[in-house]
Amino acid sequence: MISTRGKGWANFYFAHGNLNNYHATNSPTGPVNFLFAENWLVHEDLTEFINTHNKFDSQLCSYGEGYTGTVRLRAAMAKHLNAHFKPAKKIDSEEITFAAGVTALNEASALLTCNPDNQEGILLGGPVYGAFSRDLTMRTGAILEYVDVGDTEQFSPDCVAAYEAGFEAVKARGVNIKALIICNPHNPTGRCYSRETLVGLMRLCASKGIHLISDEIYALSVFRRDDGPSEEFVSALSIDPTGIIDPAQVQVLYGMSKFSMDLAAKFLDDQEYVTKFLEKSQSLLLRNRLIAEELLDQAGVGYHKKGNAGLFIWLDLAPFLPVGETNGDGWEAEKLLSQRFAQAGVTMSTGGQYHAPKPGGFRLVYSFPEDALREGIRRYASTFKGLELVR
Repeated sequence: MISTRGKGWANFYFAHGNLNNYHATNSPTGPVNFLFAENWLVHEDLTEFINTHNKFDSQLCSYGEGYTGTVRLRAAMAKHLNAHFKPAKKIDSEEITFAAGVTALNEASALLTCNPDNQEGILLGGPVYGAFSRDLTMRTGAILEYVDVGDTEQFSPDCVAAYEAGFEAVKARGVNIKALIICNPHNPTGRCYSRETLVGLMRLCASKGIHLISDEIYALSVFRRDDGPSEEFVSALSIDPTGIIDPAQVQVLYGMSKFSMDLAAKFLDDQEYVTKFLEKSQSLLLRNRLIAEELLDQAGVGYHKKGNAGLFIWLDLAPFLPVGETNGDGWEAEKLLSQRFAQAGVTMSTGGQYHAPKPGGFRLVYSFPEDALREGIRRYASTFKGLELVR
């Protein structure tokens, strides 16, 4: 009774997840869910703010001021971006539009840049946020092309040549690339793009006549490390496009938790509170990152060590893949290992879901209460007992 298009959409899903997730007292045996990149470390602070600003105006019962966000919300977001993203030019509220989450903005980006059924697509590097494949293609008809940067540092200016080579390769296959999308800070590695790299990508997009779309949802998760160099977050907004790229070719995506627009405006308007909130959030993220690293080191697990942003660590579990049980197929072994994690009561995203160039990558989200973090890593590390390392 549904259309062919609707049947196709049914293949895409967003799991509700287990409603009985781990909690130290309420559900100590429930699964620890490392799948969703949510910052649980400041939930109490955020709900406290919400509960003290819960008086609503009756005007909110109407259709409001259109579907791009209320005037007050867009003004508050402009204030927020000007305070924290260091834009090269002051952001005006008229330059901002809102949607029902960054997922909707991702889809809108594909809808507005790619014509359906016309071999038009979007360029990305891997590994990268796995749900882009859902967000950007489900209803748009866009084609996603993933660039393997090889031995090139993915966040250095050298990556520009890899993207250009990827652009030309897919063009030769008849795919017309209309946009390049990046995650900055990057999901799943927690790395930040340098200013020089962003300028290089802008010049590339300008030369090819395509859009640069920068997903900066984790922009304010950057914390400072004392045990090594820390990367600075550089927003695409902070780069003066003059002589580099037409500003109409650059879009920046950003998002918040899903409470009401009016409450979001109140939160963003209180920049004194926002600053303190972000300082606490970044401090707690650093604490948990170091705890996770210590536990992973104790378990003998390799991981991407350079990240100082985001809510996750990119693990290298290639040595633990049970390839002997999959006739040497690394991707099937990765799925099998993921199933064993689930059986042990812990879940993580896999490298295959993030379009990694080789099997064995897993994304561990560490922004959980400390007891849940420790319990989850304990369960996950226990899975390795009895496994023969692949050397």
